[in-house]
Amino acid sequence: MNTENPGCLTGVARAIALVVVLPLRLVWDALAWCFRQLWRWILAPVGRALGWLLHYVVVIPLRWLWEWVLVPVGRALGWLLHHLLVIPLRWLWEWVLLPVGKALWWVVDLLVVTPLRLLWRYVLGPVCRYVGAALVWAWRIAGRISRAVGRAIRWVLWNAIGRPLAWVYRVLLTPLGHWLRIWVWAPLASLGRAVRTATRDVWTALFGGAR
Repeated sequence: MNTENPGCLTGVARAIALVVVLPLRLVWDALAWCFRQLWRWILAPVGRALGWLLHYVVVIPLRWLWEWVLVPVGRALGWLLHHLLVIPLRWLWEWVLLPVGKALWWVVDLLVVTPLRLLWRYVLGPVCRYVGAALVWAWRIAGRISRAVGRAIRWVLWNAIGRPLAWVYRVLLTPLGHWLRIWVWAPLASLGRAVRTATRDVWTALFGGAR
């Protein structure tokens, strides 16, 4: 069995890898060097200049505006709102609206709520309970009466219509049906069969059985 030298295979693999990787590494190192030079001589100075410009053109004016204009104006507006709106509204609520509301509620409770509560407790509530109980009792009694009336109507209908019809069916129609079946339908059926047989025989005699 032929075996190859592992050292030779390793050397060949490394040579192939070096041929493939070397151009990529050269391009990578060139790009990295270009980026470092670009960052050192262009991007970093421009960034520092922009930072200085933003600090002195935007940050410092905004800080000065916040400390010397917005904060004092906000405090002045807060003081004005507190003394011109909050304090008068609080006084109006404590000394006018709340007492008036309590007085109105006392009047409404005295003239409306309390009479309605007493009316419900001593008049409407008991009347509603009594009326409800009476309606329940009447509904139950009406059900009993309805069932009794239904039984009476069924008894009347049975004795006035059902029983006579049953008697007619049992005493008259049933014997009549038996008599018709024995003395009318049976002879007619026999006659019909005889006619059909005679007709078939005549047909066979005349035409030889082909129909």
